[in-house]
Amino acid sequence: MRRTLTPRESRIAALLVLALTLCLVYWAGVHIWFIAPHQAIDEQMETLRQTQLRYQALLAQREPLQEQLEAAQNSQAGNESLLPGDDPSVVAAGLMQHTAEIIEKHRSDGAGCELLNRTPIAGNPGDEPYAQVKVSVNLSCAIQPLEAILYDLETNRPFLFIEELRVERHEDAPSSGGAGRLEVQMLVTGYMQRRTNPVSTEELEQP
Repeated sequence: MRRTLTPRESRIAALLVLALTLCLVYWAGVHIWFIAPHQAIDEQMETLRQTQLRYQALLAQREPLQEQLEAAQNSQAGNESLLPGDDPSVVAAGLMQHTAEIIEKHRSDGAGCELLNRTPIAGNPGDEPYAQVKVSVNLSCAIQPLEAILYDLETNRPFLFIEELRVERHEDAPSSGGAGRLEVQMLVTGYMQRRTNPVSTEELEQP
């Protein structure tokens, strides 16, 4: 035979049921709809911050690589460090093709990478022996293949430099899970031997 609860025990049981009900209401109405999505966003932002730090470390390698380029230009192997050709349009087309081949090499790594477009950027005219050749590239790329692409661009010959790098999260990216593919815009720069104008006979004969 069941024992009837005393008034004190009934109040305690009612309080326990109320506390359990409040916990369930909080979990279903507050945590799932408000707190959990914010926690997921915080985790994704931290992932993007860590990714940006890695990219900044890669950009910090630019100055040592430029010094390496200058040293190579003064060596017998200097021609291998420069983009082949002396016509800016042809050299820019070659740089775009070279960049596209590296991206294609890593298109299936991780969550994948896709080349959206590539555009040559006019360099500054000047009388220096080496002219800059620049190409703007837009990608839809995950972190793993992007890191491999940046590494290949800046460590192989001809010497190339990532002058600008902008990484953003896709607007239609899911609110939970990993960062997925990122919107990437970068400016790839190389150097070519500037075409020299031959000295005319009249100039040689001038005193």
